[in-house]
Amino acid sequence: MKARIMFGGAIAAIIGLAVGTAAFAGPVSTSSSATLPSSSCGPVFYKGSGSPQYLIATDLPLQGAGRAQLLAMQQAVQFVLEKQYKFKVGKFTVGYQGCDDSTAQTGAWDPAKCSSNARAYAADKSVLGVLGTFNSGCAKLIVPILNRAPGGAVAILSSANTNVGLTHFAPWNSPGEPKIYYPTGVRNYARVSASDDYQGPAAADYLKLKKKKSVFIVHDNQTFGKGVAQAMQARAKKLGINVAGFVPWDSKATSYEAIGEQIASSGADSVYLGGIVCNNGVKLIKDLRAAVGPTPLFVAPDGFTPYSATLGAGSAAQGMVISYAGQPLNKLGPAGKAFQVAFRKYAKIKGNMPPYAVYQAQAAQVMLAAIARSNGTRSSVVKELFKTNVKNGIMGSFRFDRNGDIIPFKWISFDKLVGNAGVYEFAVVTKVGK
Repeated sequence: MKARIMFGGAIAAIIGLAVGTAAFAGPVSTSSSATLPSSSCGPVFYKGSGSPQYLIATDLPLQGAGRAQLLAMQQAVQFVLEKQYKFKVGKFTVGYQGCDDSTAQTGAWDPAKCSSNARAYAADKSVLGVLGTFNSGCAKLIVPILNRAPGGAVAILSSANTNVGLTHFAPWNSPGEPKIYYPTGVRNYARVSASDDYQGPAAADYLKLKKKKSVFIVHDNQTFGKGVAQAMQARAKKLGINVAGFVPWDSKATSYEAIGEQIASSGADSVYLGGIVCNNGVKLIKDLRAAVGPTPLFVAPDGFTPYSATLGAGSAAQGMVISYAGQPLNKLGPAGKAFQVAFRKYAKIKGNMPPYAVYQAQAAQVMLAAIARSNGTRSSVVKELFKTNVKNGIMGSFRFDRNGDIIPFKWISFDKLVGNAGVYEFAVVTKVGK
């Protein structure tokens, strides 16, 4: 890693979702049924003549606390396909389906749904690319199925996955990562988000900046949550911040008072919550804050977006700082700013713009551009995806390395919850490679 550059100060509000509840905006294809299973996927979004030659799909958890943010991400894909490409991608016509990898029972991503969705994408040879997933654990199930799909590996591009093991080595990776996700030996997965070996450490940097001397780390024991917590733990120790505890929370627990008492007894002046808000995060915040009082600083990764969900903890969430794996929206260039203006009108977004919807639009542009450069085969789309070299795009200028990670800059941004929104607080940008 090279050149860590830090920015601070309450500059601008970034998030405060207020999007419509409809998963799809505008008319859809006149085809009588969805190409992908209607049990998981919405209708085909397509306004061209006849039926589209090919499909792209999104794979997102559309039920539960994060629903508003995920619907905005779907709308971002629709905007790009309809307004920028007009459903004509190179010499091909392309439609879109939004698929759900969550269940109503859990209100979160579900392993069985992720796997069954992946099998559907692999079996339907009209699917040339998948935009997703939102949760890294789901990606670890989907990527290897798509990697060995009939007709060649299916390209998958995420705007939100951050677990390191999906693409490259980290000391805390599970055995065999990342090779176990690519059984054919071909890499078919990339991401525009920075990984947790940047997100976790950036949180420790923030605590150092705030002169915090100790942190108690609580994690949800899932792929993303434990991984980002381990990355944060390693960086905190290097910075001389005492790690007072590293314990899991049970998403099905009815009380977290015992964990709160552990934190209070430790004397930690900060708390890091590695996980997702869907895993009973609101209850966790309330119980921990009640036990430790108003003084300790609470910090969490992007699993605690959308802020509208985390703010369900009421006063306990006020002042909490949350990171997300990308550039602050107020620092995006002309293309990023122009997109936000146009997309706000298209999706009827009131209040502040959700960053992951913006990043999803960039991912959609990258995927469709790869399809446009391809010969219409799955293997060709994968090759073109890895040749991506964006100049002055929504997220600036970037490309992917051989692992599928975004380079040359890794952005991690932080917002503080104030009132009913997030206010820009801090960012770390790291330059890597050449």
